[in-house]
Formats: sequence, structure tokens, C-alpha cells
Amino acid sequence: MTYQTFLESLLKDAGSLAMTFPPRMASRIKNTDANQVVTAADMAIGSQIKSRIQEKFPHDSVIDEESGAVRGTSPITWIIDPIDGTSNFAVGSPLFGVMVGVLEHGKPVAGGVALPALSETYIAEVNQGAYLNGNRLEIAPDGDLKHQLIAYGMDIHPAEISLDCQILAGVASLCRGVRMSNSIFDCMMVAKGAYGAFMHRRNQIWDCVAAQVIIEEAGGIFSAMDGRALDYKDPLTKTTEVFSILASGPGFHAAMTATAREQLLK
Repeated sequence: MTYQTFLESLLKDAGSLAMTFPPRMASRIKNTDANQVVTAADMAIGSQIKSRIQEKFPHDSVIDEESGAVRGTSPITWIIDPIDGTSNFAVGSPLFGVMVGVLEHGKPVAGGVALPALSETYIAEVNQGAYLNGNRLEIAPDGDLKHQLIAYGMDIHPAEISLDCQILAGVASLCRGVRMSNSIFDCMMVAKGAYGAFMHRRNQIWDCVAAQVIIEEAGGIFSAMDGRALDYKDPLTKTTEVFSILASGPGFHAAMTATAREQLLK
């Protein structure tokens, strides 16, 4: 099965819908976590994507960040994040994205990301490469980390701020500068080679799958922050699991994981 054309259509329409909403929107906090907010746009985009997937692939499972999971009978699971970076979107920042990933037997096989405000669409499928607006993406295999920008995403959990800041300090000592949009924008900057790496300690499955396929098909490495592989086995049971992630060029992965492990194992 080839998913690229369908993903492109899904993301084009979802991005167009996102841009119909006003630049500043009311939002509400989800699950008593002030870092997690939802808007009417999240709900509308998620509903549109989910409906189209279920119409075309009625036997597949679907996980939508906002509306939950529906178990199908096939080995395929679609993972939807209607707006990644909702806090950015709600205040009018252009640094947000729409994400759709595909798992087969728990393995990432395809994914797409739209950055609607920037008119960028990233599409990838296993063994078929990664593309930005139809142009092939290829992350450089090596380079000098001292000359790279690194992105670090950080949600504000009072009990964990210290650990994030310690990891961030270690990362900052390795690179030219640190950037933070705390959204899929940062990860896609790795895919296009603008940033050397992106790290985030607190993600959920919908933050990971599409990004992983794109990064890996572009020639990068996508793992947990300590270097371990991410486990999506039986994905409908993973909707509350927290994943750390590191997306990087291959030449920077070892140094980044070593820095993260140094702090995580203290």
C-alpha cells in the first residue's frame, strides 16, 4: 500500500481548514495539565481527518489525540495530531503543524506533517524517501555539532523543570545555539537540515509516529533521548504513555544521547 498521495490530500485539506480559523482563538486546558490545551480548530481538523480515513480505510484502527481511539480489524493504525503546537496556534504563532502517521503491526510505515502557515508539507514512506513540497530531503550524514542549532522542547511541569534545564545546559554547551517552538516545527527543521537535532522529554504517540518516518527517511535518526528505540507495539494501549524523543542527523546522535543519559541517570 502506498500512502503518499492520500496523506498529501489529507494534509492539504487539513491545513486549509486550519487557516480558516482566526489568528487568536479561545482554548481550554485538557486533563488539568496547563501545558495541554485544545481549541475548536483541533476538534474540527481531527474530525475531518478521521472521517476521511474511516471512509477510505474502514477496517483500520485510528487514534486521534482529541477524540480518542477506535480499534479496527486490520494491522494498520492511523495516528492523528490535529494541531501540534496548539498553544502557539491559539495565540497566533505560525509555529504549529498537522500530523498524520501510519503504523503497520506497530511499526511506522508512513507519515506526513503540514506546517500550514508556512505552506510546507512533509511526506515520507518507508523505503521511498522523505519530501518537502515534492522535493527530496536528505540530512547530511556528518558535520560539526558546534556549528549546529539545536531545538529543545519543554513543557512546564514544576517537578521536572530542573532536569530539563540540566539536559538543556549540557546540550547548549555542544552547539551554536538553542531554539524552542515546542512544536513539530522544530522537528521538521531537523528534517530539512536547518537544525542538527530536536529533543523533548514528554511526548505522546501522536507526537512521534509521523515525525519518525520523515526523519528516518530523510537520513536521520529518531529515538528516545537515551538512544533506545521507541516501542509502538499494540498502539491503542499506548495513548497515555510518555515518550522522550531525539531526532538528529546521524553524525550528532551519539553526542546528544550521551549528554542526555548523563543527566537522566543521575
